Formats: sequence, structure tokens, C-alpha cells
Amino acid sequence: MRHRLLCLMLTGAVASLADAPTPNPALTPIGSFESQASAEFKTQAGPPAHPGPIEVVPLALQPWYEAPDHAVARQLFSPSNSRCTRMSLAEIRIPAGIAVREHFHKQREEIYHIVSGKGLMTLDGKTVEVGPGDTVVVHVGERHKILAHKGADLEMLVASVPAWAESDLNFTE
Repeated sequence: MRHRLLCLMLTGAVASLADAPTPNPALTPIGSFESQASAEFKTQAGPPAHPGPIEVVPLALQPWYEAPDHAVARQLFSPSNSRCTRMSLAEIRIPAGIAVREHFHKQREEIYHIVSGKGLMTLDGKTVEVGPGDTVVVHVGERHKILAHKGADLEMLVASVPAWAESDLNFTE
């Protein structure tokens, strides 16, 4: 719940900034906002790949998908809903007592960041308890699954590189 509220607040804040005609000079003196390191990086990196306004992917417009195991997910950003081309970030909710089937990916790494609830993460046959604030790295080819404890839903953010695609979902059970 806190994550959704934070995302909505940030989305609103970014949209408000994008809509503002000019910055408030009293809050951000011209020339002092950018650090020296940031300016040097921009000089070395060159112009952005997609020049233009700030891209905001509205959370409220992202549809939920329910998997056969009853876990629900929605893409926060991915190539399907943004200009992002190489990665994706999803919000996933696993109902209390439900397990995501064991699977692996031939082409992608994933990062599971637990936002709320607790569960058991199994990675290549080894199991560990995870809870809010824990982050698990899943490398290419590693078999993995997660079980939400019976007491509460498990909510997590899952980043994938390259971007998540159903075609790279290989079930082992």
C-alpha cells in the first residue's frame, strides 16, 4: 500500500513538474542544480537517445494480469508501455499461501525486491525466508519460485534485463 501511494505521489509530482511553465528561481537558482560530476557525465555521454519531455508512465493506466497460479502483475514500465527498450519493472502481488511455479529464464536476469508480506524464495533448490526490504538476484538459468506465507499477500517489485517476455518463461514443475 505504501509503495502504491508513493508511486502515485511521485507520478503526480513528476507530472506537476513537467506541466510547470518555468522553474521557480527562488527554489532552484539557475546553474546550481547540476553537479560538476553530472555535467561531466553528460558531456562524455552525449545527447539523450530520446530527446523530449520527461516520460511518465501513469500507474493507473497499467492493466493487471492474473497468471494461472493466481499471482497478479502489472508492468510499471517496459517496451510495451514506454520508450524503454532493454529492461522492465513489474509490480507483482502473490496471494497469501500461493506459490509461483518454479521456472527459469534462458535470456534474462531478474531482481525481486520485497515490498510487503513474507515468503519463501527458492533458488536452485536452496530456500530462504524473505520479507520487506529484502532483494534477491536471480541470474540467467537459475530455477526459482516464491511462496507467500499464509498470513498476508506478498508484494514485490521485479526488474528484468532484458525486458520480461513470456517467451522466456520456462516452467520446471
